[in-house]
Amino acid sequence: MSANEKDYSSYLAYESVAMPVLALFCGFTFTAITILVAQLPDPTQIMSQVTLFFLTFLLDSMQFILFYSIMYLAYCIKEVPPETKMRPRVMWLFYISFNLWSIAVVLMFLLWNLTYLALASGIMYALFIILGYIPGFNSFIELSRKLRSQK
Repeated sequence: MSANEKDYSSYLAYESVAMPVLALFCGFTFTAITILVAQLPDPTQIMSQVTLFFLTFLLDSMQFILFYSIMYLAYCIKEVPPETKMRPRVMWLFYISFNLWSIAVVLMFLLWNLTYLALASGIMYALFIILGYIPGFNSFIELSRKLRSQK
């Protein structure tokens, strides 16, 4: 690293600690939603649905932050080995499957006939997708072009 370059190692160290914590919290939140939907005596009560919606909001917001952390780390990498032809497909599959957890929550609510909660959760999920993926996809596409030009 030259003297003119800024040292980003502390940022990367922070992100490498924060990402597993966020992933762990996402897992616990998804598990809490699953257990509450299955174990609540009457999940159609308004207080139960408010609690489930709040947990869904927590899950979506943690996934949003985690997605940006992953994109930030991918963007900060300066020297990347040349990618194979399969690597972009695997990354797109990762980003699509990453958000299937939120879709699974909406489907769980539909399975338990919590239609309004599923609708509200689906709209909130769509807002997080719009907020996260427009800039996220743009930076991912820019990173993919950068990697292809290194070949």
